[in-house]
Amino acid sequence: MSDTNNDRRNELCSRFRQSLTDGSQSSQYFDEDDLIEIFDYAGDLNDDYLRMEALLCGARYYPDSIALKQRRALLYYTFGDDLTAKYLQDNADQHGLMWDITRTRNANPMGDEAVAALDRMLDEYGEFDDEEVIQLVDLASSLGQTDWLIRRLDALRAHVTYLPTLLFEIAVMLEMEQRYGEAITLLEELTDLEPYNEQYWFMLAQEYDLDDNTSGALQALDLALAILPGDKAMRFYQARLLARDENGRSQAIPALDRLAKEFPDDIDISRFSAALRIEIADNSNEEQARIAAAEVLSRCYALNKGNRKLASDLMAIDAAPADSLIVDVDATDSPGDVNGWIAWAGELEALGAYDKAIAILLYCERKLGYKHPSINEALVIDFFQLKDFTSVCNTFESRTVGASSATPDAAALVFVIYAISLAKTGRLKEAAEFSKMILKLVVTDGPDDISYALRRLGAGLVLTDIIDRCTSRKKTDWKAYDPLGAWSNE
Repeated sequence: MSDTNNDRRNELCSRFRQSLTDGSQSSQYFDEDDLIEIFDYAGDLNDDYLRMEALLCGARYYPDSIALKQRRALLYYTFGDDLTAKYLQDNADQHGLMWDITRTRNANPMGDEAVAALDRMLDEYGEFDDEEVIQLVDLASSLGQTDWLIRRLDALRAHVTYLPTLLFEIAVMLEMEQRYGEAITLLEELTDLEPYNEQYWFMLAQEYDLDDNTSGALQALDLALAILPGDKAMRFYQARLLARDENGRSQAIPALDRLAKEFPDDIDISRFSAALRIEIADNSNEEQARIAAAEVLSRCYALNKGNRKLASDLMAIDAAPADSLIVDVDATDSPGDVNGWIAWAGELEALGAYDKAIAILLYCERKLGYKHPSINEALVIDFFQLKDFTSVCNTFESRTVGASSATPDAAALVFVIYAISLAKTGRLKEAAEFSKMILKLVVTDGPDDISYALRRLGAGLVLTDIIDRCTSRKKTDWKAYDPLGAWSNE
């Protein structure tokens, strides 16, 4: 569908929506064709409310409209098979391509029966309008007959009033099935048919990208941007493609700078721009890159105060005080329950910002007013990563309220971390006694099911090693002791 036609349909839908908002009788000034077009375009927008209102208006002013009756069947299908079946039963005497599509969809034939049903539609009906093409392609795909669309493509071409719609819809189905090469073939034809439609070039670029052809994607994007040079989505996509290649990164950074300045409130652009700067920085300009990233993120955060993703990025690069950012997020984009707060802390852990994860967890604990076992367990792991073994022991030993929801594997890890921390803080006798107790609990008396084998072996080996080192004369460098490989990259 051309951009001009989409603009017209957008305007038509906007006027119809306004008529509903006004509560006036102005909806009567939309004729039957208008309502059909509104219904079809609302389907493209996944706007079931607008589809329903168009049908209600049609039922009031054009009760004998066959086309609108057919579309009621399409809407009922989105609400379930039972409604569709009843509606089809009430309209058994109605005939036409859309009716056959709906009946076939409801019957859901398989294999040869599906092929026969699709072939019958080609044989019985002549010209297909856009909505009929969209529904037929969707039907074939839902029946597992995308191959039929490819086999009968030449026959389908002879039936359609507007070929680009057919090619586009089949290309979309092929992409969904990860058949990128076949989708590219259709989109290349589509761009030949409509060379000034930037959306087709953009879609072709994305297919090339999915097919691991970055150079083809960039060429298609160049052509799309030649038609619509200011398009934000296409420019951002181009910058992301360039960022993947070391040679292209020199172009990606200034392109992202321009986007970030032009669209300072765009969270995705700002985050990607900042992350790329940090990623490609070397030792000589690491601090300069951090400052530049902080500037981009801070500008965006000022326009999106309390956004959790931006707050995480700012904390991860020490661009703003963690406590104030956490307060902002709690007021605007709160994680909600304890699991949400732990998940947010996990995002900082993944970035290596364990101190910021601890700040998040402690804030949640203060907010709750008591020590929650799940927060305690997460704190134990984070303090351990920071080599704050005294805090590990203090946290583990603190009294919590409620039952733990930790999985057996997570609980075993926390036990082992506590045992290691006891030893590292010089409490060797306690480390040995605790390890013996957990060894009995997890290994000796634990489930003997094979699914627990790795836990028994892993925890058992570490705990046995701790007992041996704590009770023998063998000298251990506890400072360097790292049986879990927690600091192997240092």
